[in-house]
Amino acid sequence: MELKIGRNVYTITEKDVFMDNGACVQLLTQSKEKSVWGRKTTPVLPKRAIKEISKYERVQHKHNYKQQALQVFNLKF
Repeated sequence: MELKIGRNVYTITEKDVFMDNGACVQLLTQSKEKSVWGRKTTPVLPKRAIKEISKYERVQHKHNYKQQALQVFNLKF
């Protein structure tokens, strides 16, 4: 599947990992965006892309973040 995020097009596979914190969904495994101050930026999915990935099943992962509402997942095609 291909997603357009900003000016870039990302090819999404089952290995790509997403993070949903309730406010936004980010793609953690790929970034074609410019790094800022030496830190890797993660692309934030627009509503159109979130709607497109919601068609697929989410496979949840355990995480060590302190927020309980945070979800780390990948997609099952």
